[in-house]
Amino acid sequence: MIPSEWRTASDCNGASSCVEVASVAGSVLVRDSKLGDASPILRVPVPSWWSFLAAVKTGQTLTYGGVLWVADVDAGWLVWLRDEPDVTLWFDRAEVAAFVAGVRAGQFEVVSLASGMHGSDGTGRARASEPPLTAL
Repeated sequence: MIPSEWRTASDCNGASSCVEVASVAGSVLVRDSKLGDASPILRVPVPSWWSFLAAVKTGQTLTYGGVLWVADVDAGWLVWLRDEPDVTLWFDRAEVAAFVAGVRAGQFEVVSLASGMHGSDGTGRARASEPPLTAL
């Protein structure tokens, strides 16, 4: 299932090269906006995504040993799934910086992705008046 709406960090400001993320059926999908629909898609289970976001927030991305792997190469990040090393994405420093800022601002939390909140109020966080989503 391919999502109809992909999200980027607000720091991308409409740039054509960003990390794009979407949520579908218990997974978070990641692709490269430079490649659009031709981009490979990494499918990350939601619990692994939460773990990856924690690693990004604490600056431990390059030592993170979960499902989603990151290497610092060629002035950017090379990203792949541990079980699918032949499917890779490459993001330059500007794309990485925008993504990290978005993660730290809560824009890539699963609730934000599923509810479409990113961009609605600029915070990417669920409001207390909205019922929380427990599983996707």
